[in-house]
Amino acid sequence: MGELRKRFFSALVIGPLVVVLFLFLPVKLFLGFIGCVLVLAAYEFSSMAQAANREVITALAALTLVPLYFGLSMYPVWLLLSPAAYLVFRMAARSREELSAIREIGTSVAVLVLAEVFLALPLFFLYRLREIDRLAPLVLVLAIWASDTGAYLIGRSAGRHKLAPLISPKKTYEGLLGALAGAVLLTLAFRGVLGLSAVASVGMGLIVGLLGQLGDVLESVAKRFCAVKDSSRLIPGHGGLLDRLDSFILAAPFVYYYLSGFRV
Repeated sequence: MGELRKRFFSALVIGPLVVVLFLFLPVKLFLGFIGCVLVLAAYEFSSMAQAANREVITALAALTLVPLYFGLSMYPVWLLLSPAAYLVFRMAARSREELSAIREIGTSVAVLVLAEVFLALPLFFLYRLREIDRLAPLVLVLAIWASDTGAYLIGRSAGRHKLAPLISPKKTYEGLLGALAGAVLLTLAFRGVLGLSAVASVGMGLIVGLLGQLGDVLESVAKRFCAVKDSSRLIPGHGGLLDRLDSFILAAPFVYYYLSGFRV
């Protein structure tokens, strides 16, 4: 119960703050907020992976928002240039070319690219959603929360059949159904806000619920690889920032293109 209380009180404090920021921040300040979240998430990820030069990795990952802001066509170029920038930094630092140093560099480059793909890109799509509609990012956040709540409640009370026992032992097929149901109920409730039909809202909810759970499993793979239970202890009862962002990894880009398609 102690852990459950921590989860409840953390959600009670953080939840309203997130809602206020998503609702009332002007669009450019919202991008700044996204940048701050990315800095924290990238540093947490590099720390979890025990990568060297975490400040450099974090800075390069955060700078990914610049080419994304000026156009998605610049993003692949940055994915190529940023590892090169890191290598230039290491050569300038005159690191000894030992086997341990080579492995260290390889780990750092891998963490940098993963942060740019699985953190910077999804977070940027939250900003692009804000450009579509002021309420769209908040609806996505609420859908993810509803999905996670459904998965937790149904999985805890009725979960019997393991979904991915080697990766995430607590996840069940019953919990997955709860996740889908939670997301669908939320998107249906806000279909008028998003300008979607009931059928389109159900379709969006189903895919958001599924992608949210897959993002969670993807982060679990990273945690198993790094041999940690939580990405950090930043949020009492919830683990780290990555543990809260994992459901957005795949869902945010999907929702952006889903809503863009319906608004053309």
